[in-house]
Amino acid sequence: LTLSCASAIDNVGANGARDQISLIKYAVPELAFRIIDRSVQVHGGAGVCQDFPLARALAGMRTLRIADGPDAVHKRTVARLEVRKAVQMAQSRL
Repeated sequence: LTLSCASAIDNVGANGARDQISLIKYAVPELAFRIIDRSVQVHGGAGVCQDFPLARALAGMRTLRIADGPDAVHKRTVARLEVRKAVQMAQSRL
């Protein structure tokens, strides 16, 4: 997903790859958060103590997800761009 997005940015520019950029901004932090959360679960109480970096990683990842913009904004951007593409395709068939 990330390599495809980077390739699209190289080929069509950031404006042309807005849908993929928004998808990356949602999908990658979400996946990383789920991985860190699962690691905390596996480690039990040790996962939330300060002896291991998991608690700090979990807090940092949550902060990053908020700082980069709410997930709903990225989802809405992808949805709007996909609807716009579908409308253009439907109009071109007429």
